[in-house]
Amino acid sequence: MGIIQLKEANCKNCYKCIRHCDVKSITFHDDQARILEDECVLCGKCTLICPQNAKQIQSDLQKLHAMIDRGEKVYASLAPSFVAAFPDAGFAQISAALKKLGFAGVEETAIGATKVSERYAEILENEQPVNLITTCCPTVVLLVEKYFPELLPQLAPVPSPALAHARMLKKAYGEDIKVCFIGPCISKKQEAQSTGEIDAVLMFNELLDWLNREQINPCGDCDPDAREMHATLSRVYPVPGGILKTIPGERRKNYKSVAVDGLDRCIQTLRDIQENKITGYLLEMSSCVDSCVGGPALHEHKRPFLLNKDSVYDFSRRKNEGELPESEKVTASMEETYRERLADVQMPNDEEIWTILRSIGKNTPADMLNCGACGYNTCWEKAIAVAQGKANLKMCLPYMRQRAESMANTVLDNTPTALIVLDKKFNILQFNQTAQRMLNLDNNCIGMNVDAFVVMDGMESILTDGRNVMDIRRHTAIYDVLVEQSIVAMPNHEYLLVLKDISDEEEGLKRL
Repeated sequence: MGIIQLKEANCKNCYKCIRHCDVKSITFHDDQARILEDECVLCGKCTLICPQNAKQIQSDLQKLHAMIDRGEKVYASLAPSFVAAFPDAGFAQISAALKKLGFAGVEETAIGATKVSERYAEILENEQPVNLITTCCPTVVLLVEKYFPELLPQLAPVPSPALAHARMLKKAYGEDIKVCFIGPCISKKQEAQSTGEIDAVLMFNELLDWLNREQINPCGDCDPDAREMHATLSRVYPVPGGILKTIPGERRKNYKSVAVDGLDRCIQTLRDIQENKITGYLLEMSSCVDSCVGGPALHEHKRPFLLNKDSVYDFSRRKNEGELPESEKVTASMEETYRERLADVQMPNDEEIWTILRSIGKNTPADMLNCGACGYNTCWEKAIAVAQGKANLKMCLPYMRQRAESMANTVLDNTPTALIVLDKKFNILQFNQTAQRMLNLDNNCIGMNVDAFVVMDGMESILTDGRNVMDIRRHTAIYDVLVEQSIVAMPNHEYLLVLKDISDEEEGLKRL
């Protein structure tokens, strides 16, 4: 089962998730959107923008409950962005709340971040890569592995702070303990699954729900045994540029240091590297706008970014002279290997794409509106998605509207009944071909009052009391055609005049 799952009944065919997915890893079949796990990078945008709340995220809560119920020692690795999720709580208060839930201990993920930054500095000094891309964001790692595998050599062979800290916790407390990372990130769940070194992942909103169910106040009592880290600079990791600040300037002096946040900007930067436009950069990359304090689990908190940033920096400046946390006393491997995860996606050739485009009336480049209503940026991209089985022709709204209008016009123009649309003063707005033939109408008649062509006496009641007038027999004012005449109200104060020619019927009755 995937990490992002779909509530099928909720999906309403709005294509908003496709529109916002930067890697287009969503397929649409049987009127339902589905995540393509092989292509998804777990940025979480689709879960945030879905207006029907049709996406849900896999939870590790049951797994955690089972671990705690079995008496296993579960240690929490708490991301430094917790100060954005719980701005009124200090580390000691969160530690106390987590221990009430059953955690054996709580330490800061930033302890691992300190070691990660030290390893980055060593690589920059000793190995001198073309560029060095940080690996703190699992979504960025997935992006490189799945879409830019040729750039894997420029991806730092270093674990994320969460994975580094998990190793350090097990080194400090024993390999048999369980580690739960608590933070703002969906893709950490995939990192836990793929490495097996993190045993569970809780997002901040899941933790808050759990605390509320247990009626535990995260801003309550302080844990008297809480141990805060001493090398506190790494607490700035969650804000843009935070990782770069933890690497001394003299150790990265041969590189231009740039922070890139937002998946679309990360993709563009990777394309620039791919095209050899960028060399000699240390690139801090985060898939979330505003980095980790803009993570999916923090959106519902709706706290301004500047306040979150201030909280992070204030927390980083808090110096601790208490006993050193156990995990800060140990060392663990800071090496990690990343591999290609390229999805098996077949690319159609140009003729196949044009065949699809022509089937929806797009015969030349000028026919491509590129309106984006289907969720794809261009008609060409949409046609590729159709060829790959991700999309269907019905998703082109201009085409479907044109088709519906064409069908409606065909029906209206071939009905034997004359149809005339009138405004509130009975001036002609529109008519079908039968009305054109019956009354000898042309475009010059639009705007003229209909009583020049038909007798409207007795039909004004629709204006006064709103009652439709049905099947009145009379002769038209022009050509003296015997008709059954009806008028019905339409939206926007317009009226539909219906004329059914009954001359032949009347003549037939006279001959009997």
